[in-house]
Amino acid sequence: MSATLVTAALIIAALVLGRDILVPLALAGISCFVLVPIVVFLKKRGVPQGFAEGTVLLVVVVCMTAASIGLSSQLLSLAADLPQYRTNVLEKVRSIVGSSVPSGLVGRAIDAVETYQRMINNELQFGVTSFPENQPPAENASIKEGGKVQIVKGDDESTALYGLRILAEPLTQAALTFLFTLFLLMQFRDLRDRIVRIFGVEHMTETTAAMSDAGDRLIALFTGQVILNASFGTFVGLSLLALGVPNAPLWGVVAFVMRFVPFVGSYIAAIPPILLAAAVDPGWTKALLTLAIFAIGEPIMGQVLEPLVLGRRAGLSPFAMILATSFWTLTWGPIGLVLAAPITLILVVLGKYVPDLEFITVLLGDEPALSEQQNLYHRLLSSDVFAATEQIAEAEEKAPYAEVLDKLVFPALALSARDRRRGRLDKEALAELSSTIGAIAEKSKPEKPDKDPVMVLVPVRGEFDELATRFAVSAINQDHTGLACAMNEASGLTALAFLADIGYADLQKIVLVTVTGLAEGGIRILVDRARSLFPGVEVVLLDVSSRQLSLPSSRDRFVAPEIFTSFARFTNSLEHSLSNSSNTEPQINREVAPVSH
Repeated sequence: MSATLVTAALIIAALVLGRDILVPLALAGISCFVLVPIVVFLKKRGVPQGFAEGTVLLVVVVCMTAASIGLSSQLLSLAADLPQYRTNVLEKVRSIVGSSVPSGLVGRAIDAVETYQRMINNELQFGVTSFPENQPPAENASIKEGGKVQIVKGDDESTALYGLRILAEPLTQAALTFLFTLFLLMQFRDLRDRIVRIFGVEHMTETTAAMSDAGDRLIALFTGQVILNASFGTFVGLSLLALGVPNAPLWGVVAFVMRFVPFVGSYIAAIPPILLAAAVDPGWTKALLTLAIFAIGEPIMGQVLEPLVLGRRAGLSPFAMILATSFWTLTWGPIGLVLAAPITLILVVLGKYVPDLEFITVLLGDEPALSEQQNLYHRLLSSDVFAATEQIAEAEEKAPYAEVLDKLVFPALALSARDRRRGRLDKEALAELSSTIGAIAEKSKPEKPDKDPVMVLVPVRGEFDELATRFAVSAINQDHTGLACAMNEASGLTALAFLADIGYADLQKIVLVTVTGLAEGGIRILVDRARSLFPGVEVVLLDVSSRQLSLPSSRDRFVAPEIFTSFARFTNSLEHSLSNSSNTEPQINREVAPVSH
């Protein structure tokens, strides 16, 4: 445990300290998932690989440069227009908070908006402060204006140098991302081969298939998300442009980028244009329509178009998205909001094929952690009779009761029997589990018939076969009251002896029921004893265990019984036999020849 914690701490430290290198590498890797299909498409059309890669990267660089220039102009326009909205903002704030609020408080709120406007101007103009002509500031002088102190840069730091310092980090990140993307596009086949070598050439077939499957799914997912998010951003930008909201292209780009942030990204992107719409409009119409664009567009995109376009994909649970977003944001800052979903999704997909990473898929994937059978068994172990009964009832709404027993109840009983054989259940836990299952079986127990049954279900061995027998009898008697009964007092040879003592006059069929399985020798003994005690009565075996043992061979004067591995098929056979003999005295499937003595 301590070694695991130390390893986790070292990994987190490496992520934080290596952020300047790892963030561009992550961006490049995710970009390649989108760009590689385009390169492959061009190569299939006869374009040389180098030319295809260069063309794709050139187009990306041109688009990114044009987008940067456009966004900068939009920011400059926004910063220049903010003072024009002072009156509208002031009136709306007063109408919301009420006239009882001191005007000074409203004024300070407006001053805060103007402060942000000045900050945007300073950043976009590299922090240079203009002064009236013939009044140059002294070196490193402090100038008071309106009670505020501004530190003015002296001649020792030129405007170009100050701007270069501001842009150095993003330019470096962009250059590294470009270089990593170029390298990955050129060497993606070689890197794939090296990954196969790391996992071992003896598992080359499995590793290659896993990587191809994971790669195809991730490429389809990322490409689809880029297309959908770009469509959403275009829709938002055009809608805001039609409404007359200033800087509509800027908010369309923000919506495109923020939609990569799971769950809340689109709604965070909606805040600035809503506030701006409220600022430019004397009324509330534009603000409400802007809110409607996001409130209607995002659910349609996320709940209708995205499942339709992307279909079933490797997904993440809501808990995983919140956890991943928090972790990557704390580790890498704001860029972690965008990278959280893709990186976590890659880990989840890898966990499906790499056993050592399977725990990531279980914890963060959106697939159920337990199967339906395991979930029912878990509820039985927890003595949650209500939840287990509710699960069975919900399953009955989707399928016949016989199929519910086959696919849900009997497998859960088989899991119980397996744990008992492995010694995982002590006497107290075993007694509590049997009591819980018995309480559920009791809910579906039919009323005791007045006449003798024509069919008796005998548990092969143990309490779990006895419980399975009770469920099976309840299912049979739901459609044919009084047709069958169960020997719940005992199992195996003891149950057959009790049944012989009872002596049902109309008995025509004995069904040996097991969810735990039985060896071939045990089946032969039970069948021989049943046939010797009840000559002329048909004996069949209902083996619904997970092991589904093979049918004993007919030899040495032993005639193998008919065996059913599905309770639904058994009930269908029973229905067929009853329909054939509906106009005569019931004769139930006497195809198995009696044993010869």
